[in-house]
Amino acid sequence: MNRKSLSIFNLFIFSFLSFNLSAQYGPQLDNRGFEQWTTRNENAVSEPIHWHSGGTATGTWSGFLSSQIEQSSQTRPGTTGSKSVRVFPDSVLGITANGTLTNGRINAGSMSATGSGNYNYTQRSESAFNTPINRLPDSLSVWVCFRSQSTTDKAQVKAVVHGNADYKIIANGTEEPADMRVATAVSSFTRTSTANGAYTWRRLSIPFNNNGPCTDVRYILIAATTNETPGTGSTNDDLFVDDVLLVYNPTLRLEQLAFNEYAVNSTINIPFTLTGTMSPDNLNASANQVIAQLSDANGNFSNPTELGRVTTNTSGSFTVQIPNVPEGQHYKIRVVSTNYPMIGGNIQEISIIDTSSIDDYSASCQIFPNPFNSTLSITTEKTVKNILIYDVFGRLVKNQSASEKQIVLNLNKLSDGIYMLRLDYGDSMSSHRIVKFAR
Repeated sequence: MNRKSLSIFNLFIFSFLSFNLSAQYGPQLDNRGFEQWTTRNENAVSEPIHWHSGGTATGTWSGFLSSQIEQSSQTRPGTTGSKSVRVFPDSVLGITANGTLTNGRINAGSMSATGSGNYNYTQRSESAFNTPINRLPDSLSVWVCFRSQSTTDKAQVKAVVHGNADYKIIANGTEEPADMRVATAVSSFTRTSTANGAYTWRRLSIPFNNNGPCTDVRYILIAATTNETPGTGSTNDDLFVDDVLLVYNPTLRLEQLAFNEYAVNSTINIPFTLTGTMSPDNLNASANQVIAQLSDANGNFSNPTELGRVTTNTSGSFTVQIPNVPEGQHYKIRVVSTNYPMIGGNIQEISIIDTSSIDDYSASCQIFPNPFNSTLSITTEKTVKNILIYDVFGRLVKNQSASEKQIVLNLNKLSDGIYMLRLDYGDSMSSHRIVKFAR
């Protein structure tokens, strides 16, 4: 395979994995585990794909900045990856230049650490320096290891979701254009260990504050820095970053059941929709399970019966069996989750019937022929109010009102097989096994 073909193949695989991840978790950052690295520009700057530091900065003073990031084999506990990114400060013309990692781009336009010409920004014209997003996350989760000489200095992780602009997070604490801010997530944190000390990791969960006037979600800009105050801190400090995850609060819903009446011991398909971040892959959480539960005959879930469960983080369906419970018209079925405990919406009421007392023959009811071909004749002593026919899976396949003692049913559309016929007389019911057999 030539180099061009290999690049296309790798791009296809990366896109496929990104698509699956997005389907599971919602829109995410590219290379959020910092596993893929590349060499950029004539200075051979090594950076994680889609992440940047001073080595690819723009601005008047960009030539004085070094990369200030490097690949590290120190990784957070429980990760499946083998790399993280180390961010470190540097001294530039006697000024401490804080180490910064961003998915946007750095601009070095001022000799003052807090000058308005120094900022991180989204560069829409260059795909490597912007991250499109079309949905607002609920929080940002990231693992950090901050080693510092000071017990009070704070590193910082900040994310801004913004509209369609080259948005700037400026060193003087301001942002531009302010009317393009949608939401902000920010965390400033003290050291996890001393400078040059142990690699102690901490997982941050940073909620987004919808504090902007803009509602047009277009991009997300993230900056992680070795000190929240520009130009301060020690050049012996360093910050390790690993496994960034945008978190979307999950939702769970039971989709419409195929029928609202089922027989004891029959099977039932449980379809459900599950969205958002279940079993976050940077949390080391147990795999999520979706459980189908049956209420008591009064629709009460205080002591539900478990029908079955499936291990999944995404939408799907699974098949369960109706247990041997008393007949009733007010049972309910719901779904719940385990990893992020939720009760699914669209709880549904069903009727359960007991087929164990089926009468093949009753003096008060004559059914013929049985087996039948296409029509079935019914003669009863009492007036039939309603006729119900169930297949062997307990699914209602025919529901017909009546007001007669002699009835002829046209059942030519039914497939060959065994069925259960229920005759509702208003004040009582009778059940009968019938068989369709095409001669």
